[in-house]
Amino acid sequence: MIEMTHNLDNYIDKDEHLLGRHTILIKPYSSAILNPDDQCFCVPDTNTPIDLPGIPIVFNGSEPHYLEYTITSFETGETTVHKLSGPFKESSQVLQKFRSSHEDAKSIYKLRASTSGAYKLQRILDKDRVDVRFHHGREVYVVNCPEAHIDHYKDTLDYCVGKGDVDIPITVRGLPPWTVTYKRYVGTGNNAHDLLIESEPPGYSSPFLLGWSPPATPNYSWAKQQEMNLSVNLGLSVPGKYGFQLTKVKDGCGNVIDFQGLVAKNLRDPEIRRVNIRERPSVSMKCDSQRPIKIVDRGGASPATIGLKMKRGDAPFQVGYVYQKSDLDEPQVMPAVQFKEGDAAYIDAKLPGVYTLSYIKDAFCEGEIESPRDCSVIVATRPTVDIVSHPINDSCVGAIGVTVDATFTGEGPWEVCFHVWRNGTPESKQTCHSSSKPRLNLELKPRLPGNYEYKFTTVSDKNYYDVKVDLPSVFQNIHPQPSAVFVDNQSGMKTCRGSSKTLDVELYGTGPWDIEYRVIRGTEIKLFKEQNINQKITTLTLPPFEQEGTYSIDLGKVTDLANRCEKDLNVADVTIQVSNGPPTVSFQCDKPVEFAEGDKVNLPIHLTGGTPWKITYGIEGEESLIPDKKDSRNTFITVDRPGVYELKSVSDSFCEGEVVEQARKCEVVYSKQPAMNLMIDSIRFRGGPRENVPEGEIAPSERITRDGEFFILPAVCKDADRTLELRLTGKAPFVLRYRAIYKPTKGGKDVQTLHEERSQHSTMRIPIMTDQAGAVSYHFETISDAIYQNVEVRHEKKAVVFKHVIRTPPTARLVNTAQQLYCKNEVTGVKEKISIQIQDGVGPFSLAVEIMRPNQALAEKLFEHDVVPRNGIYEWTLPAKFTEMGLYKVSILRVTDVNGCSSGAASTVEFDILDTPSITPLRSIKDACVGDKIEYSIQGEAPEFRVFYSVDQTNYDTPLDSKQRIFSLEATKPGLVKINKVCQTLTKKQKKECCTQPVEEMSTMIWAIPTVKVADGTNLITDLREGDLAEVVATFVGEPPFSWGYVRTEAVYDKEGQVKHGKRPVPLETKKKENIPGHKFSFFTATEGTIVPVWIKDKHCQFGKEIKET
Repeated sequence: MIEMTHNLDNYIDKDEHLLGRHTILIKPYSSAILNPDDQCFCVPDTNTPIDLPGIPIVFNGSEPHYLEYTITSFETGETTVHKLSGPFKESSQVLQKFRSSHEDAKSIYKLRASTSGAYKLQRILDKDRVDVRFHHGREVYVVNCPEAHIDHYKDTLDYCVGKGDVDIPITVRGLPPWTVTYKRYVGTGNNAHDLLIESEPPGYSSPFLLGWSPPATPNYSWAKQQEMNLSVNLGLSVPGKYGFQLTKVKDGCGNVIDFQGLVAKNLRDPEIRRVNIRERPSVSMKCDSQRPIKIVDRGGASPATIGLKMKRGDAPFQVGYVYQKSDLDEPQVMPAVQFKEGDAAYIDAKLPGVYTLSYIKDAFCEGEIESPRDCSVIVATRPTVDIVSHPINDSCVGAIGVTVDATFTGEGPWEVCFHVWRNGTPESKQTCHSSSKPRLNLELKPRLPGNYEYKFTTVSDKNYYDVKVDLPSVFQNIHPQPSAVFVDNQSGMKTCRGSSKTLDVELYGTGPWDIEYRVIRGTEIKLFKEQNINQKITTLTLPPFEQEGTYSIDLGKVTDLANRCEKDLNVADVTIQVSNGPPTVSFQCDKPVEFAEGDKVNLPIHLTGGTPWKITYGIEGEESLIPDKKDSRNTFITVDRPGVYELKSVSDSFCEGEVVEQARKCEVVYSKQPAMNLMIDSIRFRGGPRENVPEGEIAPSERITRDGEFFILPAVCKDADRTLELRLTGKAPFVLRYRAIYKPTKGGKDVQTLHEERSQHSTMRIPIMTDQAGAVSYHFETISDAIYQNVEVRHEKKAVVFKHVIRTPPTARLVNTAQQLYCKNEVTGVKEKISIQIQDGVGPFSLAVEIMRPNQALAEKLFEHDVVPRNGIYEWTLPAKFTEMGLYKVSILRVTDVNGCSSGAASTVEFDILDTPSITPLRSIKDACVGDKIEYSIQGEAPEFRVFYSVDQTNYDTPLDSKQRIFSLEATKPGLVKINKVCQTLTKKQKKECCTQPVEEMSTMIWAIPTVKVADGTNLITDLREGDLAEVVATFVGEPPFSWGYVRTEAVYDKEGQVKHGKRPVPLETKKKENIPGHKFSFFTATEGTIVPVWIKDKHCQFGKEIKET
């Protein structure tokens, strides 16, 4: 027998070898208690969505399998018997298992009550048909659940402030007395608080109330469902929106129905009685007792409006009022006025008298009348005007005007209107003057002489318009004072030094006139005089201005020669700006200006003087002139034709100027279009090989030829760096646009690409396409320079096309690049051949080959020339012999064809020489148990080993890295384990599987672990009554003879084999039985506890720790 000591727990589950438990329990007496907490229950009616109640029954030491109970009706007093048979589970309809406790052997069941009445137990049997003890006198009351409703809760009540208290009717049902909880809130309900109502029918009594006196004959009339109407009085004196909501109701034995909880679960609609306490409206008149409202009499009184001031209330409104013409007349009730929300509130007053408010109503309430409550209305008097006139005299000319004093009656503001007649002829329109005061003073002073008559026609005030008046006219013979003013607004004039200006002056009074004026420049003042002027409008000719600057022309004095009256004038001056000299204009072009046909060109000009300028110019030889306006000193004129342009005239804001003679003209000519120089000697094809070509001569790889209409470039190898150098004429910078068309060598669609090259010089280099083999043509389309855009490229009136061929370079690769593996001391042969595939290009070829040997820093390079492959394959003989361990690398570096086209080749093959490892056991083991570890030693050099072994003819292999020199084999199942070989693994493409050495036979027999099963491996629980015995049976798996041990612990396991409430079982005794020849063993016991196997042993192996008996 082999003991297991190595990593046994990794492979063996203790539950697989020590199976089963046998628990023996001594059964106690069983009992039951109905409703241990003396609760009262209720059954809901169909309108209350709550669950039926469950009456608890607590069982001690047993589970019910039969239950009999009675229900006595509260309404009729009749008793019915109900019988239930088990087993009873959590899903049972009437008697449901609720909770079990293994620790105290108690179970709780609930008896589902579906009707009201008194419930009593009659008989209970357990699973063994044994009676369960209980108290026969206990009964449980199940009443109807309480219910409460607000009557007509969907209706909203509207009350006016001060009307009285608000009563909310409530209906309540169930077992009295009731406690109803309700919530009263204002507005949104954020300030709600709970209130209580407690009530019961008069004279009601029950076992749940103090002073209960049981009736002489037992009955349950007190438990019948009763109904009562209640009323909640709400003293609401503050206006606002109120809500009344029931939250819960409680009956006489403590049953509570939570209405809010049912509403939250959408099981009941919320019952909210809403009450609106409305504010009473008020009204007053917008009227001042000291200022009666006036109506205007225009042949029939026009109504006036008496504004009403409304407060509070809800539209629509109704306002009543009475009208009393005078104190001697009886008041008259007038039709009430109606107003909607947003309407202007007023009363139309058509007659004079007193208007008094009588009442106001809104949509809900009657309101109050506030002061002022009445308003007086009178008829406005018509306005009048009285005038008094006085002449205005001058000591020199006599009467020059008249003053008129007008006095008004009525209500201001006022307006008086009159017509003016001169020398018997009326003026075109009437003259009116306004006044906010009852007196108005007018000063009428005409500017022209004559006989004047002023006829006053109408007067107006606040209430009446254009009331005709009958007043005497005011007459006056007027001789105006002399006066003079400049005609129109002539200020801000400009002129040049040495020039003169004229100014128009209008004269007033009686002519002829003399006039004096002054010309002022700084502190310099010159006085001038014009005499005996007979025209009403005269022209003053100013003297020439000799200096630049600002001049002011001031009218000083005018004299009326007819009356010899003189008057000093006070009129605004006229200012004149005088420049230093005349403006000039000149071209700024020293040489002919070139531009492209069809374009426009700007010719620069320079201006002197003051902005803005007006110029004219034309083309030499043409009569037509072109006007233009400029705002800048340095500007230009835009032209679109060639020729000699000539400036003709210039003027600025001051005066006419002159053209600078030396810069009067500017020549404009067309520029030559850009072009390509396509002479063969002017074109260069750069980048080709120039071996043995003298300096200055063209190499064959750079020589360009002509083939009809095409320019032919030399053929180039793929990926060569070549450029086409062109010579351009025109004005730099240049932009050359062309189209490249690529034709693949092996067929396929042509590929077109558009290109644009730029150059700041007359030489332009075009990059040649060489990235793919094939033929390329370059079609040059347009050329642009600094002047012309997109000029078509042509040579001898034909398109310009360059062509060239891109040669395909040869490629070389190893046919087989897989790693070649060989074992130590094996030789590949004196001449090892490597197949190289050569494609494309033109032969013969040259090859460059590199060989890297083990432990050498530098590679060896070999060259093969004049290589001619057969069918694209060249067999190259490798001049090497593999004698050392390590990695050899053979690489193809480059292949070149006869045209010089070449390509690098990333093609490498490796030759790896491997060692041959060996294996030996660390110690010789012929027998072992499952869970033992068998170890072997590995010798050799390799990056990775692989050990091949078998278990009962089934082959396995395990990889080991170079650091693992010990191979450990875990015995995970019974059978014969045999080591076959150890090696370095080669690829599947090699003929050999691995490099190895022959091994001696190495084998070990692995035996299975024995197993013991108590109660067939189950958790058996046996209930015993006193005096009985229980048989404990153990069965064995393995090879006899067997020995086993067990422990008897406290009986703390349940039927699922779990420890009750986490309690740790306490061992009571240990037993051991040895040398059992068969596979089964049993014994009898009457002792309570749990038998648990802890040790098993057979012929070869054992499991668990061997124990000593106690």
